[in-house]
Amino acid sequence: MKHVFAILVLMGISAPAFSVAQQIPAHQTTLLSPLPFTNRAQCAIDSEKPTSSIFVMIDGYNAAKVANSVAKLSGLDTAAYSAKAMKEFRLSVAYMTLNIMNKMVRGHLPVLPANLKSANLPKYLQVSRNCEQSKGNACADLQDYLSQLWYNAGNRAAITSIDRFTTANFPLHASKDRLGCYYVKKFSALQGHLHNAEVTASNLQDIALAYMNEADYITGCFDADDTLSNRFVTLQLDWATNPQSLEIQGFDFWNSLKIYMSWAWRNTNELEVMSPTFGKLFRSIALEEAVLYTPNGCRSMTPPSCDNQYLSINSLRELAKATGGNNSEFFDTVPAGTEAEMLEKGVRGVNNDFLGTQSFDKAEEWLSNFRKNLIQSRGIMKNKYQSAMTNMNLLQDQLGIQGLTASVSADIKNHGSTEQMMNELYYMCTEIRLAGDETLDFLKSDIERVAQLKNMTQMPYSEKRSLSEHVNYFKEVSARVLPVCNELEKTNFWNKTGYTVNKLGFAPWAKDMLQINAAGTEEQGTKFTPTAFNGTPLLSWKTHAGSSSASQVICYNSIDCTRLMIKSMVDLYAVSTYADALIPLAGKSSDPNLFNPYSELKTCKMYDPWYQTQRMNKVFMTDLANTALFGWNILPIYIDVDFKAPRVASFKQLVQDGTIKFDPRFEKSKIQTSIVADFGPLVGAPCALSLNNNGLRTFNFYAFSGITLNYCDGKQQTEVISNNPSDFATGKDNARSFCGGCTMNFMAVAGASTASLSVFNPAKFVVYMVRTFQKYFHAKKDKVNIPKSWNVNAAYAAEVYKKYGQIPSHCVDQLGKGLKCFSDTCAAKAASVFEETFNTKVHSVYIREDDRHPSHISANTQREAWIKSDLCKGESIVRFTCNERKVENTKVHSIRGFHKSCRNVIGDRR
Repeated sequence: MKHVFAILVLMGISAPAFSVAQQIPAHQTTLLSPLPFTNRAQCAIDSEKPTSSIFVMIDGYNAAKVANSVAKLSGLDTAAYSAKAMKEFRLSVAYMTLNIMNKMVRGHLPVLPANLKSANLPKYLQVSRNCEQSKGNACADLQDYLSQLWYNAGNRAAITSIDRFTTANFPLHASKDRLGCYYVKKFSALQGHLHNAEVTASNLQDIALAYMNEADYITGCFDADDTLSNRFVTLQLDWATNPQSLEIQGFDFWNSLKIYMSWAWRNTNELEVMSPTFGKLFRSIALEEAVLYTPNGCRSMTPPSCDNQYLSINSLRELAKATGGNNSEFFDTVPAGTEAEMLEKGVRGVNNDFLGTQSFDKAEEWLSNFRKNLIQSRGIMKNKYQSAMTNMNLLQDQLGIQGLTASVSADIKNHGSTEQMMNELYYMCTEIRLAGDETLDFLKSDIERVAQLKNMTQMPYSEKRSLSEHVNYFKEVSARVLPVCNELEKTNFWNKTGYTVNKLGFAPWAKDMLQINAAGTEEQGTKFTPTAFNGTPLLSWKTHAGSSSASQVICYNSIDCTRLMIKSMVDLYAVSTYADALIPLAGKSSDPNLFNPYSELKTCKMYDPWYQTQRMNKVFMTDLANTALFGWNILPIYIDVDFKAPRVASFKQLVQDGTIKFDPRFEKSKIQTSIVADFGPLVGAPCALSLNNNGLRTFNFYAFSGITLNYCDGKQQTEVISNNPSDFATGKDNARSFCGGCTMNFMAVAGASTASLSVFNPAKFVVYMVRTFQKYFHAKKDKVNIPKSWNVNAAYAAEVYKKYGQIPSHCVDQLGKGLKCFSDTCAAKAASVFEETFNTKVHSVYIREDDRHPSHISANTQREAWIKSDLCKGESIVRFTCNERKVENTKVHSIRGFHKSCRNVIGDRR
């Protein structure tokens, strides 16, 4: 077995100071976290639990760019110097990340709470909120706070004097924590839980083969091999810790890592440990734009929340897809909104490699595609923001409210009779109604809300005016221009013979909202250009010669300037929708849950992972009642009942703590009932009729399949409810349907053969009872919506494959439960307990049943496992109780040595 370089951190062992030349501790891939396979329902449940494995995605471009500039000034080889910088940047990110995790694991640095509302640290709460509410010097207090914690690391008394830290902020782990760090060369079966939603012999074999050929897929994150790519790097970090500690403090741990990482990157000398040459230069790099974290699987780094910030960050998932460059979500001139995008996409697949990681030969190629899409989208957003802010400042500096609105009135008075003027006024009035009319409110509320969002107020750019000032300017101008438009309409200004508006002149964002292009009504012709009514543009950039040209025009006339103001505010709204994802704030890197779309679907209540289980139980109880009511007599009628899940129809929006919170509005759950007449028992004909008021439903009355001829007819009407122009929801469905059919199958034939006029019909009762249980057990086999999970240890799968040359069927269940393969699951569990207790390897397990008949053995029956291991020469005995279906509830009563050598080592443990 080849070895993989990684860091192994044990509690109580101080972190060494690494350098590139030093030997990094080596270990095999047994440190890889077990692979957590889940189906859709379990993946949704797991999204609310903290992860123990993450990917760190690194782009070394900015490191190379800095090095390239230095090399040019110093006369060095730019290519070689840039390559060296990217390698050391990758090593520095790995070292810094692991060093901080190590400090927290050992209790040298306190874990900071992710939820400020429940934080019992008054000083931290104050400096954090001050930093959130403003930018610049207001964050200096937070920097000082983190500085005190960092430089007092390991001094518990000094740290507790800084704030109200308790032992809860310094977790004492019940087991020794281990950290593994890997460079991912290619996504493979070692990340098989991202590609498969269940465990089978086939994917277990893939895992085994990948583990046995691990050098093709992973290496240590400190591997300095020059053949490794350092531009686009994916690191996998595995944290083996106590499960209880992880559940309690996992989210706080990852939140603290991101905070400490961003601060230490800029304010300590840690970077010079791995990069003496570039360490100081790396501090100038915006870490948050170069590094992205994501959970390795369905679990999360940040608690899911149904708000714009969380949904926006997770929308990066679209850019991470192999076809992410074709996604227009981030390029929309007027975004539908993150919640609307989620509603449109709805329920979808998961753990099926929907990001396309395996469609690339190397992990770097997948990350390169992702980063290309991300950088392109980020560039568009930055340009929109900076252009909009520049335009708004110019309009206020040069024209102001009075100057702009007075110019509009003057231009209408002086040039209002021309067709060009009519077109321009039509565009302006339409666009200002879409963006600024309070009555219609298509965009007005969204635009005004921009100034309340912290992702905009904390934008990392120095601005002349605040967003509130820009919003107020927009509101004041709109309030004065809208009455002018109303007056023009009252006087039938555009109702002139032969006049038709030239739709080419609408702004692109207005065309999208009005669906001009989509409707195919855009006219052919040259590009529309506004008129400079006074001979020169109203606003333009001056050239050295003091003249202006078309390429330097800001706006041609007052109407064009008003439209520029409207466009700028629409652009700011578009930026605010995805700013959390595309323009990360200094102080914390993003951590989208790329591999689990159900993190937002569940938290926004669009998907209930327990609904199918509850529905299955409800239908089962209803069918039992049906059997009791109709199964014993000759009546050919029974009631078929099903349940329709509640559906999110729309979301209410509320700005809270600088973020838009989404409150789902439901279409309530429905009980679907059908009256079914089964004529088999009555007339001996294998036919049935169904009448219901719930729309067309599958005609499936019988428990067993056969030759079926069905007919259905139905009508359905759906209400549409509108509370305002931008809020539509579907109301209740009014439907009715009639179904009929004839089926040659067991139930109908049985009913026909026993047809009689007697009061009691035992055959019918039996068939109804069989049907009830058959439906129930069939529902339990749902592989998608009934929560199911597996944990696979790659090393165990490889061990089985080496032994048998394949994965035997009896090993699949055991390996899926994170166990080795023995005679049965309970034997495997006994072996696992023995290995964990004595840190040894078990070779064989024999379960002695005390000659009892299997029917006398229950989950509470004590059993004996006779074990041979490397611990001693002979056998050891483990007495335990075990249920193969719930092996996690296994209870060990005693462990003792049978052979003398084993007794000497073990004694008698109870």
